[in-house]
Formats: sequence, C-alpha cells, structure tokens
Amino acid sequence: MLKRSKTRHASELSLTLRVIAYLSILIGYVFYCYNYIVLGYVRPYLVSKVGFTIADTAIISMAGNIGVTVGAIFWAGFIARAGRRKTIVIIAVGIGALALIQASTKVLGVWIGSRLLMDGLLGGYYVVATSLVVALFPAANRAKLVALNSAMYPGANILIGVLGGWLGEENWQFLLWLAAAPLPISIFLFFAVPPDKTYHPYDEDGEENEKQATGRWSEMFSPQLRWLTAGCVLLSGIDFNAYQLFQGFLTIYIKITLSMSAAAMGTIIAFTSAGAFIGNFVWAVIADRYGRRIPFIGYVIAAVMVLAFIQPNLNQYHLSALGFVFGFGMSCTTAWGAWFAELFPIHLRAHGAALFHAGHILALGSPLLAAYTAEVFGMRTSMSFAAMVYLAGAILWFKMPETKVPRSQQKEIN
Repeated sequence: MLKRSKTRHASELSLTLRVIAYLSILIGYVFYCYNYIVLGYVRPYLVSKVGFTIADTAIISMAGNIGVTVGAIFWAGFIARAGRRKTIVIIAVGIGALALIQASTKVLGVWIGSRLLMDGLLGGYYVVATSLVVALFPAANRAKLVALNSAMYPGANILIGVLGGWLGEENWQFLLWLAAAPLPISIFLFFAVPPDKTYHPYDEDGEENEKQATGRWSEMFSPQLRWLTAGCVLLSGIDFNAYQLFQGFLTIYIKITLSMSAAAMGTIIAFTSAGAFIGNFVWAVIADRYGRRIPFIGYVIAAVMVLAFIQPNLNQYHLSALGFVFGFGMSCTTAWGAWFAELFPIHLRAHGAALFHAGHILALGSPLLAAYTAEVFGMRTSMSFAAMVYLAGAILWFKMPETKVPRSQQKEIN
C-alpha cells in the first residue's frame, strides 16, 4: 500500500498532462506514417529518375518488411525495460537520421540498408504510441484515440499527394528530405511524455505494474495464448500482403501503366487517403460502440473496390471516387490497435500491440511476388489478387474473439 501511495494511477494525472503527452506522440505519428509510405509514392521516380528497376524497389520494400518485423518484436521488450519516453525519443532521432541518409544517396545498397533500419524503428513507434494510449486512457476512449493515430496515415498520404502534385517531377526529392522531421520532434517528445515510473497505467494495479517488466515473448506462445498470437499475426500478415499487392504498386499503376500526370497521381492518392481519414473515425466509433470485430465489413468493401479500381477505361475522376471508397473500407484496421492489446494480459499488452507489425513476417516476400506477378500476368491481374486476400482477412477477423464489454455489462461491473 505504501508503494501505491507514492505512485499515482493514470486517472489521477491531469487530463491536460495526458493530452499533451498524447498530442506530442500524435505529431510524431504523422511522420511515422509519412516515412512508412513515402517509398510507395516516390517509387515511379526511383525507376525513372534514379535508375532503379521495379524489382529493385521491391527489394527495398522487402528489406523494410524484415526491419519492421524485427523492430516490433525488439521494441516491445525494450519499452518494458526502458520506458516509453526514452524509447520514443531514441526512435524519433533514429528515424530522422536515417531519412537524411536516404535522401542524400542514389546507391541501391544504402537504400536497402537504410530502409531495413528505418522500418525497424517505425515498428517500434507504432508499439510505443499504442501502448501509451492503452496506459493513459480508459478502454471506452482507446479505439477513438488509436483511430486518430491511424488517421495520420491517410493524413500523411494526403500531404504527400498534394505536395507531390504541387512539386511535380523535378522537385520530388523534397519529399524525402521532409521525412527527417522526427529529429526536431524528438525534443518535444522528451519533455511531453511522462516516465512510466511516475504512474500506474489504466487497468493496472501496483503489483501488475511491477509484473509488466517481466513480460516475455515466450508467454505469448503459452498454451492459453498461442492461438490468439497466431491469429493476430496471420490477420496482420493478410493486411500487409494486400497492401503490397494493391497499394504498394498503386502509384506505378497510375503513373506508368495508365500514363497519368504527377498532378493526377497526387489527386487520386489524396482522395484515397481522404476516404481512409474519414473511415478511421467511423470505424473507431463502431468498434467502441458495437465491438472490435464488426469493422471486418470494411475489408469486404475494400475487396470490391480493388476489383472496380482496376477496370479499364477509367479516368482520373472515376479512380478518385473509387479510391475514396477503398480508403474508407481498408481503414477499418484502426480497430486493431486497442484490440490486439486487449486480447492479452495487462503485462503483455505492449507485446500484443507489437503483433500488428509482427505480421510483416508473413509478407516478407510479397513485394517481390507482386513485382513478379505484375511482369508475368500484368499489373491489373497482380493487383486483383488483393481482393481475395482482403476477403480472407474478413473471414478470419470475424472468427477472432471479442474484447469490448457491452455497456450494460460495464455498468454492472462498475
């Protein structure tokens, strides 16, 4: 009891302090998303301006998949030992430094190495941001806050699309230099994020807080949890494979296959991202009110839109509208952040959140596979495979356990 009197519960921290901590990480989240997706946007320029082949860009993406998988696993344990503030600052500095290296070179080997290391850091940023939401805020608000995090992904895509269209083909490299923004952001993170030792997270008592540091990956594969772990990894892997098959080559499809302008490409990407931005909040409200599984419907919408998008003789306006609906559907994964954490015991929740990126292990070869199928069967056929992957994901998602307690039961518990 004496130990608990010295350390406040998260609910006793001022709302202002918790909001400032959250907003600081949210700003960093913009550039976590930015760095994750900028490669896909500049892929046509890496081919036409730098001289890389499509296969080269696929290898760069594959290196990123390896990095983010290893990173998510590593950083989950590191967070438990070092705390969120130290972790987030280290990650932000590393992302910014590697972005500078990436922007300053045209050497394929350096690009592969920098993406390997950078994506390892990006996997950690997702884990620490999600675990912070779970620690500082009650369950009723988590999906909405994680949705705001996830909304930074389409937000960053809109930024890249609008900025890329405005810059045109001659100044595309500015998009790479902007990716170094986490360097100055790291200063704000250091002062805004409270040390873990100063509070007990939500859903946690003093004893559980001490137990958190003992959480190990081996526990995730215990008889009671192994199938949950496998299900989360498989569902995440399905998402990343679908991403590589469709969104990973979307800009090449628009710019090279359809021969559209940089402005048209930027507009289509911006509309797709706007749909995802809105969808993040809609699916979050649904997840918080009706349960974490119901948003699987978004995957069905995404599958239908993939098949519609690749039909021939569509113009910029058709593709923008279809892209908007696709983005709305595929943003349903915003429910995963809180859900993956809630599926596991409190001291393993950082590990549960890390499973989102651990799914990359099932998508390690998907960039090369997508490049190969595009060469053999054509870009449209290759991208159509994403529809089948999304439908498989919808089925698996629906079969997974629910963690959201209905409001009527919450009142009884309270």
